[in-house]
Amino acid sequence: MNIAQIETFLDVANSQNFNRSAENLSVTQSAVSTRIRALEETLGVTLFTRGRFGAELTSSGAKFRQYALQISDVWRQAREELSLPRGYEGVLRLGTQFSIWEKFVNSWIIWMSERYPSIALHVEADYSISMMEQIVQRMLDIAVMYQPRILLDIEITKLFDDVFVLVSTEPCDLAGLDRDKYVYIDWCLGFRHAHAQVVPELRARRLTMGLGTMAIDYLNTKGGSVYLPAWRARKLIDDGGFFRVKGAPEILQPVYAVYRKEASRSEIYEGAIESLRAFAPSYSEMMASCLSAPEGL
Repeated sequence: MNIAQIETFLDVANSQNFNRSAENLSVTQSAVSTRIRALEETLGVTLFTRGRFGAELTSSGAKFRQYALQISDVWRQAREELSLPRGYEGVLRLGTQFSIWEKFVNSWIIWMSERYPSIALHVEADYSISMMEQIVQRMLDIAVMYQPRILLDIEITKLFDDVFVLVSTEPCDLAGLDRDKYVYIDWCLGFRHAHAQVVPELRARRLTMGLGTMAIDYLNTKGGSVYLPAWRARKLIDDGGFFRVKGAPEILQPVYAVYRKEASRSEIYEGAIESLRAFAPSYSEMMASCLSAPEGL
């Protein structure tokens, strides 16, 4: 078993076609077949069933796919570590919820870059479920997220409460809101539950989206309303295109730093965690100023 076989297996699993994977990997179709056959012989199982409609994973192939993904991630991580430019001592990997990046994590990245110039930083945006898996598998060092899970050897520290407010492209109160034009963003499970409790009248949604920026672009064209983080809502209101919906309740969503418990952690690792805690109050103050700002929020 080698990494080429693993990557070939994952590509075929995605494409469900040996010829297409050959094109994707810039190899011949026979090379793809040889790699898959060698992998099957090593594992002692059949990974694909081949037919006129392509290649489908067997039950063994579906099980192995999860391991293959982990192996591929570990290989990528090792390659990044070993290919660091001269002068860098290591890599710190951080995952963040999409909506937390711009006003919180970005400031933290700037601070870390200045405080530890010899450390390379890898930052990616993702959802809580995926980041928890990556923390457990050591693909990420630290994750800033909405919805952590309590697991053995995992440390969870609350940083602050994110505040979501309802804004609309037309001035109105909650009673007069056009519900057919409401866009729901499923920020996380906690937000979903709070949303159902505080604004049950908005439970039936015609349109749902996965990202705040996506919803804003849509509403700028079609009009409507959406729950957004207070800082982003403040900016939209200041720009003149949106209005705070009067009488609409705020929704609070806790934000956590999640990382593995280690018997001994490096100065950089400890510094990263402490700096996240140190940045949290300033974010809360910024959020409070957005909520108390005149004319709108």
